[in-house]
Amino acid sequence: MSHGTLQVTVIEGRNLKDKDAFGQNDAYIELYMDKDYKQRTSTIKDTNSPTWNETFNFNLLKGQDTLHLKVYDEDLVGKDSIGSAKISLKKVQQAGGHLDEWVKLPAHLGLGSHGEIHLILRLS
Repeated sequence: MSHGTLQVTVIEGRNLKDKDAFGQNDAYIELYMDKDYKQRTSTIKDTNSPTWNETFNFNLLKGQDTLHLKVYDEDLVGKDSIGSAKISLKKVQQAGGHLDEWVKLPAHLGLGSHGEIHLILRLS
């Protein structure tokens, strides 16, 4: 049973931590509320400040209150993790159901940053 919809627009990233020895990141993002249903952006090649402008919709189920983001650098073989973040849907509710913000990708132990992702979230 659905408890509303979350629309997530992934606008862009900036200052993503470089994972490649040569060149810059080939970045993409996985988004999910539930690990069994992940959505992902397209891969933006050779930049640490990618622009996606892609929108995703999630049907919210009871108990789902956190959006997970995982940012990766796509490689010929596999992928490297650039960073990850969690966004509480309570924060979106407190903002009146619409939140437009830069989400930091904290570095190990929260020291520093692996970049930021610009998201627009809408609850309905």
